[in-house]
Amino acid sequence: MRRASAYIGKPMRLDDFMPQWHFSEYHQTMIAAPPEAVYEAVRHLDTGCSPVVGLLLRLRELPWRLKQRDFKSPGLGCTLDDMIKMGFIELADQPPREYVFGLAGRFWTLDYEILGLTPEGFSGLARPGYAKVAANFLVTRLGPGTSRLSTETRVQCLGPQAKREFQRYWLMIRPFSGLIRLEWLRLVKREAVRQARSR
Repeated sequence: MRRASAYIGKPMRLDDFMPQWHFSEYHQTMIAAPPEAVYEAVRHLDTGCSPVVGLLLRLRELPWRLKQRDFKSPGLGCTLDDMIKMGFIELADQPPREYVFGLAGRFWTLDYEILGLTPEGFSGLARPGYAKVAANFLVTRLGPGTSRLSTETRVQCLGPQAKREFQRYWLMIRPFSGLIRLEWLRLVKREAVRQARSR
């Protein structure tokens, strides 16, 4: 299991909610815009308008949709607020630096078995057979009008059985997950630069 290490600088809230994890993924991009514009784009951009994100989400959710005999879109957009409506948990919102959200369940099953939790319940969850996912968007000021936007996803499995089950699931969905995050960063970058120029 990997653990968050001490480092110089302001700590991430992501470390507060998931200091230990089994699986992770990290992506970043440099943006010619101030942190305020980048964070605004992160919080409110609807990535559902992207054909790439829409296709990848449908592919990732295909087993569940087949079981439910539901081939239609749920009708929501794909902003961070929409994700909270769909069952994700807002763990921290600290503009213009970091947004953290999470999810707990048995994601490798056809119905996901998502648990409705508070942030405190998420941190304290230790139910064997389940897994917790915490992810963030972190904005770092690099200089006048320049920022780095990164996103990290961490997964903690609660017990050896959950780890085995999730590992098989992770091998299947990780390529789609990575592409969604890369596309999300690209869209945020485009929107943040547009906002910065309009100002």
